[in-house]
Amino acid sequence: MPKKVDHDERRAHIAEAVLRIAGRDGLDAATLRDVATEAGMSLGAVQYYVRSKEEMLRHAFAHLGERVTARIMAGIDAEPVTVRNFLVSMATEMLPLDPRRRAERRAWQAFVVRGGEVPELAEALREGRSWLLGKVAELIAEGRRTGDVPPELDPWHESVALLAVIEGLSADLMLGLREPEATLATVRYHVRRILP
Repeated sequence: MPKKVDHDERRAHIAEAVLRIAGRDGLDAATLRDVATEAGMSLGAVQYYVRSKEEMLRHAFAHLGERVTARIMAGIDAEPVTVRNFLVSMATEMLPLDPRRRAERRAWQAFVVRGGEVPELAEALREGRSWLLGKVAELIAEGRRTGDVPPELDPWHESVALLAVIEGLSADLMLGLREPEATLATVRYHVRRILP
């Protein structure tokens, strides 16, 4: 009896190989051939799932977003779901606090740089960023409705500011300018400012 192949699992395996290469060596090193080697697959098998490097990169980018989102949701499953817990969990998963998240941050940065050259990837980056900004603004607006967020705070501007704080802290961590605990303390401070 022929072995049954899980196509979603294979696509995820290819995306993980792309992310490992991108996090280690940058996206230029993520050729179809090198991804096949990294994934332990033949080039033909990789090409069965992705027809071009650009399609492979778009798929890997989407996979990265799904992976981080799943970890954010898992982080709040352990606690009561509140706006504060969600925002802290989101920041914690987006910050490069350990080797795995540093590799993801390097891959993310490589995708952003590549997005300047590839319109389809740039569009996916914009859509992902807009979704995240909107989701955070929606949560902050919900906090305003329940009285947890001061009424004078604008949800959209607070969303933009929080994500800018995360980006800036990420750069500091990548450069070795901040320690993880001090970084998390800054995130908690900022979130307490929004949700006193």
